[in-house]
Amino acid sequence: MNQSTKIKEIPKIVIVGHVDHGKSSLIGRLMYDLDQVPDGKYEELKKVSKKRGMEFEFAFLLDALQAERDQGITIDTTQIFFKTKKRNYIFIDAPGHKEFIKNMITGAASADIAILIVDVDEGIKAQTKKHAYILKLLGIKKVITLFNKMDKINYDEGKYLFVKKQLEEYLNKINVEPLNNIPISAKIGDNIVTKSKKIIWYRGDTLTNVLDNYEYSEEKNEHFLRLPVQDIYKFSDKRVIVGRVESGKINIGDELLILPSNEKVKIKSFEEWPKPKKEYYTGECLGLTLSDEIFVDKGNIISHPKNPPKLMNTFEATLFWLVNKRIDLKRKYQLKINTGEYSVNIRKVHKTIDTENLESKANKKLPSKNDVCEVVMHSSQLIPMDDFNTLTKTARFCLLDENEIIAGGIASLQNYPDQKELSNNPNIRPFSFNVTEVDRASRFNHRSGVIWMTGLSGAGKSSIAKETERKLFLKGFNVFILDGDNLRMGLNKGLTFSPEDRTENIRRTAEVAKLFTDAGFIVIVSLISPYRSERKKARDLRPEYFREIYIKASLEECIKRDVKGMYAKAMRSEIKDFTGISSPYEEPISPDLTIETEKEKIEDSVLKLENFITNEFSIKK
Repeated sequence: MNQSTKIKEIPKIVIVGHVDHGKSSLIGRLMYDLDQVPDGKYEELKKVSKKRGMEFEFAFLLDALQAERDQGITIDTTQIFFKTKKRNYIFIDAPGHKEFIKNMITGAASADIAILIVDVDEGIKAQTKKHAYILKLLGIKKVITLFNKMDKINYDEGKYLFVKKQLEEYLNKINVEPLNNIPISAKIGDNIVTKSKKIIWYRGDTLTNVLDNYEYSEEKNEHFLRLPVQDIYKFSDKRVIVGRVESGKINIGDELLILPSNEKVKIKSFEEWPKPKKEYYTGECLGLTLSDEIFVDKGNIISHPKNPPKLMNTFEATLFWLVNKRIDLKRKYQLKINTGEYSVNIRKVHKTIDTENLESKANKKLPSKNDVCEVVMHSSQLIPMDDFNTLTKTARFCLLDENEIIAGGIASLQNYPDQKELSNNPNIRPFSFNVTEVDRASRFNHRSGVIWMTGLSGAGKSSIAKETERKLFLKGFNVFILDGDNLRMGLNKGLTFSPEDRTENIRRTAEVAKLFTDAGFIVIVSLISPYRSERKKARDLRPEYFREIYIKASLEECIKRDVKGMYAKAMRSEIKDFTGISSPYEEPISPDLTIETEKEKIEDSVLKLENFITNEFSIKK
């Protein structure tokens, strides 16, 4: 057994399923069969049950709250320690009643192993599917499925196979893999600790043997260090950073990257009483000091420079909405992710998902309680996080409104760019020119400018840019077009349309545009440039020269035009990451000029842009 497998000595198991399908009964029976019920407890509860005139249930062994007995439902998430011959476990008994899904999510989020239980007599219910979908949202892609109450159907293999097929079909649709399908009876004890003598057609293993052979450590990724900072302790001249390793391992002498500051530093020492170790692994808590006095705060994430988290201010997410009040697109919510807290707003709701039939629909009505929805979120601060498909734990978050948890979510970072800045080389110094910008403006009778035209493919950017350039040139302007397609044939050749390459495409174009302004040009940039964040970076290079022009046309109109035949290919999935179809476009919030090409002729659009540039950049004599 390697070191990373040893670290989490006690795997956590979550057991989920519809109310009354036997979760608590299963755990009670398991503890009884493993001889882990306190002396006299079983006999005491049997007497109490008889006195009340009710049949004893093994679930009573877990009912620490009188209210649970009275209501007949589990109302909170309970952790139960138990052990087999091979290892120790913690069972998280997640409630099944729909009113307590919030607790179920809380329990399942920390689980290493998931069990989905179904009453084979009742069959699959809406809550069965909803709980399975929540497991998928939490990154649990493999489950052990139990088909309980086999005694109620007289151990009928045909009925078992029918329900099993239904469940497998649903799990396959949501990309959750059923690792083991075990027919059981929690009441009788079939196939839980010992093999059933009544289910002779079942040739698989018992639940305890399946658990003991489950390789839960395989999900760890030792090459992705994630250490969210929980606190900073100050002892005389020491600043000790404390946290828990959520992924990977950390060693003395490692070079670390601190996010969101993007600073690199080395470990000076580990701090632990009575004696620190030389390395720490996933699941371990530690304190450390750094070689340099840099600012580190709670909520920062420590990683290695290789395979770091992303820094995001806009990202997509899947939310499980937990409250009756609906999403407010104008409201600020508090996002808690890892150990950090951030103010965010939900910018857009893409669609809601029916967890029962898996139908998704474009949002017309904002999601309500227990709905699953896909959204776009925005933060004014940069948030260190991972994509859900890279590292599940550091992609999970919860949303709060006035200290009430209103949603659980997972982040999807595929369609928006990483905001990490590349470090500057300290050995490079800018070159100063003898011919100044004032000299060039006097020569050409106009100031330099960047006319940044953004809009969907087919909106009319290139057509307007070409005719405007011609008219301005005839007027004596020093003007040139930087067109997106031309740039991708040379300077930006080899860049894909992924968020990272789109970001680099915009960065290079902005830098070239800046050089053109240094040369005294008015440069017209014709580029989709779908991200507000990247357009802002382009503006920040020379804000006094930059003008954002929104060439506005609806997606429907652009598809109708389909000048290059690209939309048709994108809708046939022949082109990936196509803006407006499979990749987002963020409209400018406050453009310097909006030209609506659906409402006017191209001649009018050209005249509008020509007059705008002339008024903005001509030197009045």
